Amino acid sequence: MIAACLPACGGGGGGGGSNPGGPTTGPPVGTPVANEGWVHVTEGSAITYRSNPPASGPHYPVWLRYQEYPGVIFRGYWVHNLEHGAVVFLYRPDAPAATVTALRDVFHGLPNDPQCSHPRALMLQDPQMPHAVAVVAADWLLDGETVDAQMIRDFVAQHRNHAPENICEGGSRP
Repeated sequence: MIAACLPACGGGGGGGGSNPGGPTTGPPVGTPVANEGWVHVTEGSAITYRSNPPASGPHYPVWLRYQEYPGVIFRGYWVHNLEHGAVVFLYRPDAPAATVTALRDVFHGLPNDPQCSHPRALMLQDPQMPHAVAVVAADWLLDGETVDAQMIRDFVAQHRNHAPENICEGGSRP
């Protein structure tokens, strides 16, 4: 996706699902991020993450429907989607319009997760990120200032559906 990847925070843990049809060989795409656990906290609680953006950690018991959202939604909701094997596409509100459009094009062109009959992905804004765009999966991060569509597709193929829970259903939060 993103032309510049940041250095790793450390090894992750907690991967559990499978990704039928995804590549099983070759170097990993993205940066492994140290696992911060998968604990539920009270909805609306303030949560602090070591990784920015988070790739695991405390989260609300409610998760999001799989779709694109026009604005910012608290991280505690979409981190729960990561626990279910989702990939989350993020962009800063001040990212260049062409960069957001390129990210959106990749998001809308994702193939369905073979287990879910939908892409098992969501897209939204995150003003707290250090870079313009990011794609996050459980314990993995791909972020930078520009979009590399093939790299994003490879990241999704390698890391989608590799999480502690395998839940295809979208959440109850719109």
